[in-house]
Amino acid sequence: MSLGFKLYSFFNGNLVHQDSLGNKYYHDKNNLTKRWVVYAPGFGPDSLPTHFHNWLHNTSDEITSFEHEENIQESLVKRRVQKHSVKHKETMDKGYKSWQPK
Repeated sequence: MSLGFKLYSFFNGNLVHQDSLGNKYYHDKNNLTKRWVVYAPGFGPDSLPTHFHNWLHNTSDEITSFEHEENIQESLVKRRVQKHSVKHKETMDKGYKSWQPK
């Protein structure tokens, strides 16, 4: 996340909620329908629980917090993020030698 976005969130947004994963949810001080999320390090859009996604897209106006469901959701999100993370090999065996410019 850029420094500019952090400053924008600090001066123009109100922190509404922080979930158990560390994602922070904001709404604009002047326009309550303008909402955004600052993802926790290592997470992205796939880490949003359904009720937070609905709040961000103005489908719902309240953020409900369910402690038991958040613990289950946290483990599911971590598994999903880990499953989709890209793992780079140090040596890539392509089965051929690629052309290298001289």
